[in-house]
Amino acid sequence: MSKVDKKYNFLKPIKNGNLTRIGRDEDGGYIVDSNILKKSNNLLSFGLGSDWSFEIDYLRQNNRGKVHVYDHTVNILVYLGPLLKCFKRFITFRKSFKDLIARYNDFVKYLKFINNKNILFVKKKAVTKITQEKKEIDIKKALEQIGFSNNVIFKIDIEGDEYSLIDEIEKHSKLIDTLIIEFHEIDQNENIFVDGLKKLLDNFDIIHIHGNNHCKDMILGLPTVVEITFNNKKFRPKEIEYKNEFPLQDLDFPNNPYEKDLKFSFQD
Repeated sequence: MSKVDKKYNFLKPIKNGNLTRIGRDEDGGYIVDSNILKKSNNLLSFGLGSDWSFEIDYLRQNNRGKVHVYDHTVNILVYLGPLLKCFKRFITFRKSFKDLIARYNDFVKYLKFINNKNILFVKKKAVTKITQEKKEIDIKKALEQIGFSNNVIFKIDIEGDEYSLIDEIEKHSKLIDTLIIEFHEIDQNENIFVDGLKKLLDNFDIIHIHGNNHCKDMILGLPTVVEITFNNKKFRPKEIEYKNEFPLQDLDFPNNPYEKDLKFSFQD
């Protein structure tokens, strides 16, 4: 187990007895507070990628919630292309029927996802400030779309652009009950990461942290790609205790299931 340098002790999560996993048991799943989940009105997702188990699981466990997804990289061709390619290889005996069915099922799942009445999927890029209305979305505009409603869970996984959104998150922190961010390349963005996290901690508490084992690099004992869940400080418990060792049994799973999870601990 890797020992995290004491300079990162401000990342120690507050113990929370209501933690639950939403999404699958690998990449795409995140940890949230179950009490906040049940009361949530909206899930905002900046970044979808190829897995939406978190968004689907959110709707399963909160039948009154709505999901708003913004991702400019995902469209029907992402799933139709591989299906057609697999079909061509199938008829020339280079792919099995099982492979073809798997690509077909991926395509059908995508269609079901984007046509779900409780999901709004918009092909726009998350930015700090909108310059192209038809192609971009910022935090203020995304919140405006839901009437600046409170009880929001906000998930951000946008491959390195998350750092630029921190100031805007802070401006609208009163509306956000839970914030989930995957931070990338911490070793290359250490000062931005530290400064940004300390800004967020003005209004949020860390309740969970997990290292993404798709990247095995460490900086002073800390994984260089981490998933962090924050709760708004209005949910802070009266008595505060901290959790030191990660991953958490039965809640955390390796993002890459073929490799061991990253184990690390904070120092007292």
